[in-house]
Amino acid sequence: MKYNLVFILCFLLIQANQAQIVNPKTALTNATMSLDIYETDQSQVAELSKAKENIDFASDHETTKNDPKVWKYKGKIYNRIIFDPVMKMNHTDAALVAIKAWKKGWELDMEKLTSKGKPASKMPSKMDYKQGFELATRGLYNAGADAYNAQNYEFAYNCFAEILDIKSLTKEGLEKKPVDLTINGTMDLEKEGQRLGGMAAAGNGQCDNAKKMLLPMLEANMIDEELAPSTYSILVKCYEKASDLSNAKSLLDKARERYPTDQNLLISQINMALKEGNLSEIEDKLKLAVEMDKENVELHFVLGNVYDDIFRNNMEAGKKEEANSFYQKAIDWYTKATVINPEHYNAVYSLGAIHVNYSNSIAKERNEIVDYKDPRLDELDKEYTALLEKALGFLLKAEKINPKDIGAAIALKEVYARLKKYDEAEEYGKKVKSLQGK
Repeated sequence: MKYNLVFILCFLLIQANQAQIVNPKTALTNATMSLDIYETDQSQVAELSKAKENIDFASDHETTKNDPKVWKYKGKIYNRIIFDPVMKMNHTDAALVAIKAWKKGWELDMEKLTSKGKPASKMPSKMDYKQGFELATRGLYNAGADAYNAQNYEFAYNCFAEILDIKSLTKEGLEKKPVDLTINGTMDLEKEGQRLGGMAAAGNGQCDNAKKMLLPMLEANMIDEELAPSTYSILVKCYEKASDLSNAKSLLDKARERYPTDQNLLISQINMALKEGNLSEIEDKLKLAVEMDKENVELHFVLGNVYDDIFRNNMEAGKKEEANSFYQKAIDWYTKATVINPEHYNAVYSLGAIHVNYSNSIAKERNEIVDYKDPRLDELDKEYTALLEKALGFLLKAEKINPKDIGAAIALKEVYARLKKYDEAEEYGKKVKSLQGK
């Protein structure tokens, strides 16, 4: 009998709980009451959870889903969830839900006004909408930034994209007191959201969405000058990865026109020219750029570095004749850089490194000769030694420019060992360990 009584009581409790949310209008009322309790005492997280449960029910129900009041309260409740330290952990999409709720409420209220022949300026609950959109935007930006940093590009894009139409959506209804999407009047969440949204779209392979967001900003100089070249590069690489070379090339041409000395853009353009078998045309443009900026040491060094990369790639592929051509071009541009600035560490070090790399190909060729009487052995030995001695001179100069660079110390240890100068090699071995902190 007792068991039956317990069962009946449990059944009645379940029925009572279900009854609390069976009526959608009651659910709305309960949601507003729970929200009021939470706002009075934010330690009452259970009330915020109840508010969420009830408002979700009301917004999904046929009889209340077209009531703008439901959506405004849904926006308010989810705005609270965004910034509640407990609730936000289990509802990472709260900002997206909030902004969509505010937009839905706005849309429904606007439909009511239109049906009554009233202007948008008569929009009810203006301050609720203004504050609701502003708070939801902050939540969207924070959630999008966190997702972007975690490389969750799809979610980040979805967050940032929702920010971009808020001003245009509310312009008429909130004309006198428009939505403020800045933080303390300084950081523009709409502008930064558009930039990061474009970057997130590119990271997710949505090249057209990325271009739609980023290109207008680039062309209007809305992106900081120091970030603009890398932003172009991100767009170019997105289209390259998608095998859309037409768009990639078009963007790259625009970028190079604006930033002719940027290293990453320069390398991208040369790599694309190589893919198309059109390097000579690019070389002419590069030489023209140098002529226009003859004292730009970085441009000279970058050209040397690009040719150096092409040299090594050809050497690894066994294309010796092509490799030799780019080897000499790399040396020429590195040398020109050192003429402009004799203390340019990277150019001096690279001159040493490229001679070492070329000596590797000579050593490989020599090792492939099996006839020890072959006269080429002596010639190759002399060439090998001469290259290492040239490398040594440049590397010692690089070390003088930057004595604490471990790269130069490692290279010098290797070169001395190859030249069979073992005492010097041992000394540089000690220096390497010292620089490594061992």
